[in-house]
Amino acid sequence: MWYPGHMAKASRQLSKLIRLVDGVIELLDARAPLASRSYSKASFGAKKRLIFLGKSDIADVKTTELWKEHFQSEGENVFVFDKDTDRKKVIDFLAKHTDRGSLLVVVGVPNVGKSTLINKLKGKRSAQVGATPGITRSLQWFSVEGLFRVLDTPGLLLPELWSIELGAKLLLIGSLSVEMVDEKTMQQAYQIYARFASLEEQDLNAFLEKYALKKGMLSKGGTPDLERARVNFFNWIAQGKLGRVSFETPQEVGQDKGDSVSSAQS
Repeated sequence: MWYPGHMAKASRQLSKLIRLVDGVIELLDARAPLASRSYSKASFGAKKRLIFLGKSDIADVKTTELWKEHFQSEGENVFVFDKDTDRKKVIDFLAKHTDRGSLLVVVGVPNVGKSTLINKLKGKRSAQVGATPGITRSLQWFSVEGLFRVLDTPGLLLPELWSIELGAKLLLIGSLSVEMVDEKTMQQAYQIYARFASLEEQDLNAFLEKYALKKGMLSKGGTPDLERARVNFFNWIAQGKLGRVSFETPQEVGQDKGDSVSSAQS
């Protein structure tokens, strides 16, 4: 499992700093809220948690609404967010659910859109934004309209993935890249995508051959360049370039108590 040194260091720092903050902003990917909640929450203790369902602009609208209702039914405070969300609405939501002067920390898996949220709160593009997992490298505090202070953190993941399905969903949302997973995980990711995107082709390699030909991705001799097609395909899914698709639904919660993705809630 990929676990860069700066992320491990940030996790240790966070476990110490969490005692000083009043609340936690959990930024989840609206396409896979449970999978993107795969970090350990044990160190949060009884701190107030505010859920942001990010990247909602590339998630299925109806499924996102179902997730919002699901979390709210569990007593969670939820805000649906994307890059175009009005800054005032974000600040008003946080101010409504926190006390003036509160110290808040932002947590989330890599590439979940944390830098986008941070930039929105700051009101200017001062944090680096990109599609590379783990792009934020240090812990940084900043004040929001004098109402509260926010602590930014690098993306957080557990040191090990406990199921192929979890790894597959993290690949689909871009928290893991193709280079970080094995063939079995990629196959599982494709099966999940094919189910929710209503694709008829069930085999990844067969699909990639057609995809490579359609995109003009050819090796010498005119054969489909499957490796290039594979990287491009999963990158485009993660970036939402292939349409609005979600990869899990609230109905899946609790279907199998032994399911390792559902255990991400614990």
